[in-house]
Amino acid sequence: MKRLFMVLAAAAAMTACDYLVIDPIDINFPDPDPSGDLTKVTLTKEQQGYMNAGNAFAFNCLAQLYNDQTIIFSPLSLQFALAMTVNGASGETAAEITRTLGYGTDVNALNTYCNLLLNQLPALDKDVTIKLTDAMMVLEDFPCQKDFTKVLNEQYYAPIEYFSPANKQEIVARINEWASRNTNGLIKPFLDAGDITDDFVAAILNALYFKAKWSGSKSEPMFLEESTAKDQEFVLDNNNGSIKVDLMRTYRCLPFAKRNGYSVVSVPYSNGSFAMFLLLPTDKGKNGAADLVKKLKSEKWEDITASLKTDYMVNLRMPKFDVESKFGLVEAMQALGIKRAFVGGAAQFDSMFDVTGWDFVISNIIQKAKISVAEWGTEAAAVTAVIMDKATSVGPDQIKEVDFIADHPFVYVIAEKSSGAILFEGVYDGR
Repeated sequence: MKRLFMVLAAAAAMTACDYLVIDPIDINFPDPDPSGDLTKVTLTKEQQGYMNAGNAFAFNCLAQLYNDQTIIFSPLSLQFALAMTVNGASGETAAEITRTLGYGTDVNALNTYCNLLLNQLPALDKDVTIKLTDAMMVLEDFPCQKDFTKVLNEQYYAPIEYFSPANKQEIVARINEWASRNTNGLIKPFLDAGDITDDFVAAILNALYFKAKWSGSKSEPMFLEESTAKDQEFVLDNNNGSIKVDLMRTYRCLPFAKRNGYSVVSVPYSNGSFAMFLLLPTDKGKNGAADLVKKLKSEKWEDITASLKTDYMVNLRMPKFDVESKFGLVEAMQALGIKRAFVGGAAQFDSMFDVTGWDFVISNIIQKAKISVAEWGTEAAAVTAVIMDKATSVGPDQIKEVDFIADHPFVYVIAEKSSGAILFEGVYDGR
């Protein structure tokens, strides 16, 4: 479904955040076209292996990013941006990316898997809004190779937009306009002028938008605003005292599990295809959230979800919260195994651009994410950009090495239940 946008004249004095974009990228949003109504994501055995590996990658990322503060992160958005990028790589550069993602070495199979998720995830529940949107913005002096263009167009529904900006401000403005438009204005602004260099060549982009009401009916909603307990004590980790938060309350049968050192409850959205999982450390006031994040690196998401039982009435208390995070992901990806793709790593992006005389590197990977959790439901979004730069030469490696009372820091995950796909994850610690 083609959506046309017009940008009206704006005031002359503008910052990089609101710079006028005269000709924003026009996106063709793919409408899911499943054969019949979908009740679950249909994966082959190989694709389920990709899913499990991707979820392991998700918790490894969380361990890299969590630093004793509330965060929100989308592993799925990052995975899509890197999956598109690997189609322009070769040799050990491509192998490091696919190996770190856990997706083997068959890039064609990876593209088919991503295309399946693009079409099936939004089709599972008509009352849950999911948009997965991809695009690439490229300077006109660096045209993309035909095979690379074909993959992005056909597998990721990603247009490649060529432009000749006069300055960084215009580049950032074009990317920010696209990010805002494809997250219903939730991610605005996305980039700052300092996020790109003078050697900028292209940005490979993914946007993920999610909006869903909790399961329930008008007569019996999951949470009632008037039932929310105001100014309740929320005990901080590391003996840092406590703060006051508003705790939403419900009492109902919810999937629940008691595990070693923490408990899990699944709070469903709409028809139950998607849910928010809360993972609450048993100990309060200690180092619970950080220890749990480390622990999850060695646990399997499919084992956690399989342990949930439905024969509990759960007295649930969980805070309302709004969180926004922005990450530069280069160091985290290097720590997880992607090294050659970056500056100083002997990158091999010889399948992306149809030019000679230049080498290309990833100069930055940036993600900005935001989530709002309230009585009505959840709205969340993330935008990820893989920033490609030109380089005149590539040097040697220089890599830097059944009361569930959520009244203390916890991990949360938004996932699709039939496949286990993790869309968002984070930690809420009250700050």
